[in-house]
Amino acid sequence: MLLRPSLFARALAGASTLALAVALAAPAQAGPTVGFVESFTGAGNWGGWDGGADYSNPGTGGIGGAADGYLRMARSAAAGRLGAKCQGADYVGDWLAAGADRVKFSLNDVGADQALEIHFLIGNVNNFWQYNVGFIPPNGAWAEFTVNLADSANFTHVISFDPYGYRFALANTDRVLIRHDKSPYGQTPDAILGDVGIDGFKIESTTVGVGDAPIAVGRGVLLAPPFPNPSRGGTTLAFESFDDAPVTIAIFDARGRAVRRAVVAGAPGRRSWAWDGLDEAGRSTPAGVYRVRAYGPAGGTSRALVRID
Repeated sequence: MLLRPSLFARALAGASTLALAVALAAPAQAGPTVGFVESFTGAGNWGGWDGGADYSNPGTGGIGGAADGYLRMARSAAAGRLGAKCQGADYVGDWLAAGADRVKFSLNDVGADQALEIHFLIGNVNNFWQYNVGFIPPNGAWAEFTVNLADSANFTHVISFDPYGYRFALANTDRVLIRHDKSPYGQTPDAILGDVGIDGFKIESTTVGVGDAPIAVGRGVLLAPPFPNPSRGGTTLAFESFDDAPVTIAIFDARGRAVRRAVVAGAPGRRSWAWDGLDEAGRSTPAGVYRVRAYGPAGGTSRALVRID
């Protein structure tokens, strides 16, 4: 029996929707492997990473020393999106099935000292998530940073063209991305003039030791989530540092203007600094989204803070 065109179109649309739902529900082939390390060894080796910025690899100066290269991504001619993505076989697939719940990579603010805040993103073209913790690379040195993939509450859904959530994105990953961005976070990051080095990208599991040899890189100041957040009054900013260097805490508003800055005496361990919600002139700061940066010579981290009336 022939269907009328309208009924045929509806049947075809229904079949297509069902096929798409089945395809999306099926787990992607597991490609990520716990213990994988991308070292960017060799001049000109990008490791399959690319995007819209300028990329290079000098073949030296990476975390392994003179014989080790690194991926350098830059925006030097005009301010733009500073980032690099990879859709290689080592990153595409089912991260949940692989047991991968943590990634690590080292960063270096090469060249001039810049206000970089580097984030990690994972998922697919329809379902993409950004890690909220911003990594502040040290200037002219390497520091290693860790992304906790198990902490879904610390990710922002920057692309949500399908109705599926964070775990579905991990199970159906078709790309990873490292980019500069400042809160509030969205699909399009903030533009910047600058450059940054990336090296030693690792896929790990918190339950499986990978047995890799330690490399002498620094550890930046680790800023805990501000509390309370949102806040009407004061906010406690707890942090952990790993050397004797002083720690700078800087608070910026949504337009990038510094509203408060403090320097805390250096000492390894966990400490806190209380922000009273006032700017440098002693005036109460208005409601809005703010960024808190905690860093030292070995780099640091940034987090978003919301003030409400």
